[in-house]
Amino acid sequence: MKKHYFGKLFSAFFAAFALTFITNSPVAAADTPDYRLQVSPSYAEIEEMQPGKTYDGVFKVQNTGAKEFSYAINITPYSVSDDKYTLDSETETAYTQMKDWVTLSQDSGTLAPDSTEEIKYSIRIPSDAPAGGQYALINVRMIQNDDANSGAAISATKQIGFRLLGDVEGNTRRTGKVTEQNIPSILFNPPISATSVVENTGNTHITASYVLQVFPLFGNEEVYTNEESPYEVTVLPETSRYNSISWDDAPHLGIFRVKQTVTIADDTQFIEKTVFLCPIWFIFIILLIIFCIVFWICSRIKSRRER
Repeated sequence: MKKHYFGKLFSAFFAAFALTFITNSPVAAADTPDYRLQVSPSYAEIEEMQPGKTYDGVFKVQNTGAKEFSYAINITPYSVSDDKYTLDSETETAYTQMKDWVTLSQDSGTLAPDSTEEIKYSIRIPSDAPAGGQYALINVRMIQNDDANSGAAISATKQIGFRLLGDVEGNTRRTGKVTEQNIPSILFNPPISATSVVENTGNTHITASYVLQVFPLFGNEEVYTNEESPYEVTVLPETSRYNSISWDDAPHLGIFRVKQTVTIADDTQFIEKTVFLCPIWFIFIILLIIFCIVFWICSRIKSRRER
């Protein structure tokens, strides 16, 4: 009896010890990577900047990883190279002069794990600055070195950008248009999606908003909509931007009426289509049934002729 009692006591003690060990072991912290760089916020928008004035701001560089790293900062143009909005931080245009107007409180530093450093920036607008949009990208580059004491080479780098979106006072034009919209009529798998292309024809950045509404084939009660929180993107001056918006939780089978409404500046356009959502295996079954029916009819006709 005593042996049985002590055996249970030992098992309970061992289980508690094992649980404590697992909970406090480094494995529990495996979700935290060794190196992780963050910038907060991701952008700053400065409206109605006046030539000759200076505008100050601050952003944070954060180490949310488990190891210390160094970082370096530089300033580049902020532009895009296509309608998919691929970042172009090399090409200088009339809208990227802000790159030369920005100064920083520091251009490098070192961050311990779970620490934050504030970087101050100052934008001095020249007295002859052109009216319209101006854009720059403050790049924070992480310098990771796993064995700094041994003189090993830098093992990896990661870069993240803080965007500056500016608008200089003067003769600004906020104009744009929707140039393309499309909704696929047949889909083999969810999601149900709609695409579009908008063009900013003005000289400063504007916002494009997207609303997707999905209705049953018969009826006007929405099964999905984002009307209360439209998806929005920034469109830079004299650029076109492609966008796709979707209903990710759509079923695998159904017939719906899908409507997309796109608004940019004063232009609002919509497209509505009937969408047949059907997996390939279902189409195969339908075709097989049709084939069997045709085969049965042909066999009946042939047998009647033979009689």
